[in-house]
Amino acid sequence: MLRGRPTLASVLLCCICLPVLTQGNKLKLCSLDSIARVESLIKDKDLKLLDCMLYTPTTGDYKQNCPRSTLNCFADEVNVLIEESNKNIAAKTLFRMLKSLAGRIDQSESECLQCESHKEEKVEKFLSDLLEILKQNNSEHC
Repeated sequence: MLRGRPTLASVLLCCICLPVLTQGNKLKLCSLDSIARVESLIKDKDLKLLDCMLYTPTTGDYKQNCPRSTLNCFADEVNVLIEESNKNIAAKTLFRMLKSLAGRIDQSESECLQCESHKEEKVEKFLSDLLEILKQNNSEHC
């Protein structure tokens, strides 16, 4: 049985280390920078002029046990947006962020829709839906 200082040290370590260790999973799914990137893309006047349609998953897809495939789909479509706009550095960074975030989610892909199964939407709707999903993700994990 521990007595004195070793006991106090053990108790303090448990009180400090355990909460930090249990939050590790939440912190790795937090992505505040991605929200700022999407908001900057929404404000980009050149992207508003693009006449392209992008496959757009819904918040329902994200909630129905398919967060990884939803984020991967958004990332792939952001890549299409990069090709269409030929310039956007914020979109390239967002693509990497979404791929990284999706890679940290443990999910079975079996019952999830393929990206091409989602409805095609204009750039503004695509970005607003992505923003909503990222905000939802951060409210759960940050």
